[in-house]
Amino acid sequence: MPRLPRRSLAAFAFVLLASSCASTSDKVESAPPEPPLKPCGTEVVKRGDGYDGAARECIWQAYKDREPSVFTTTRYTIEGDPITYRLEVTLTGVVVVVNSKDRYAQQGTFRHSCRNLERIAQDGTENRFGFALSACSGGGADRFAVP
Repeated sequence: MPRLPRRSLAAFAFVLLASSCASTSDKVESAPPEPPLKPCGTEVVKRGDGYDGAARECIWQAYKDREPSVFTTTRYTIEGDPITYRLEVTLTGVVVVVNSKDRYAQQGTFRHSCRNLERIAQDGTENRFGFALSACSGGGADRFAVP
């Protein structure tokens, strides 16, 4: 049997050793999944029409009960530009994603994580309400309103 040079023998031993080691994948601990969001509804409000009081009441109760839920409202400006607000009640607060296509204001999509949600009366109405959010981060405003 021919003799292998020391380097070849060392390389062969290394390959043999490396191939005999079983590779194990480290399992990464992940946060528990968020519960699914209960749909409260979607409204589209144009010139005052389309307001959905039941959907708004649903998201308000979900916030008070800390029940993960979602509500979406799209409101049109006087010029006809849509601004959509998606409110997601989570176990720790409210996430609001604002998608503004208002050509006379800042446009884009902005995500806010807020700790507090309040009901506020809409101007000029007795039985309609919007929301005030506070202790927010991530979207460029600490406090803002969803009409």
